[in-house]
Amino acid sequence: MIEKYYRPADLREAAVLKSENPKAVYLAGGTQVNQFSQIRNVSEEVIDIRNVVSAGIKKEGTDTVIGALTTLQNLADSDIIPAALKEAAGFIPTRNIRNQATIGGNIGAGRPDSFLIPVLIALAADARTAEGNIPVEDYIRDGHKELILDVHVPLPVGACVVVKESRSHVALPVVSTAVSLTVDEGLPNYGLSGACVAVGCVAPKTIRLTEVEEAIVSGNLKTREDVEAAVSGAINPPSDILGSTEYKTHINSVFIADAVVSCLEALA
Repeated sequence: MIEKYYRPADLREAAVLKSENPKAVYLAGGTQVNQFSQIRNVSEEVIDIRNVVSAGIKKEGTDTVIGALTTLQNLADSDIIPAALKEAAGFIPTRNIRNQATIGGNIGAGRPDSFLIPVLIALAADARTAEGNIPVEDYIRDGHKELILDVHVPLPVGACVVVKESRSHVALPVVSTAVSLTVDEGLPNYGLSGACVAVGCVAPKTIRLTEVEEAIVSGNLKTREDVEAAVSGAINPPSDILGSTEYKTHINSVFIADAVVSCLEALA
């Protein structure tokens, strides 16, 4: 239950409040704080940042800049963000949640089953904070807690595919993955110069399957079945109410292999 509520007027005041109340969490759309305050160890102190950061989507050169308070519905409705990010925002099952939840809050919450974090990692997005720009991948991996002001998404070079799977439309996902492949036409093997396989739902945080990525770029994975086997050997999701380790390993391997094939077909 929220017992202490602060609403700073600007970024400086927000920083002071956070310094004076280190256990407080930033409140954006509130879908995470309010949803889990009764059943998880969520802070009883919140700092409302609606006067501190902004919403909105704009272009800066080839980058897309997204204000931290931009809702997921705004992303789903946008025609200027990368198609994979737009699709991932639409994975959130209800419009009510999409109208409240924000991109900054989604990153800040760092949930392992986030639909946005994998695609933001695959698109090499940065989170801009008062302390500077931090790649979303680093923000999640290293457990950063800085207040996110906006998100910078560079122009995709290549193909990016997002996939998700759950037992029902509103159930928690067992698959949340983004695959991106970058190209250099002067190279063999579809001209691949880089790969990113960002995987949620299989570990406490979204992770990258770096060995699988290297094998894709090198051309060592010749078939879809090779990709599936490589992914299966690289993950070890925990058993829980959503499924056994064996089930989660299988379903993730299948969907990730399909995503890799879809990326290659898009580049062909």
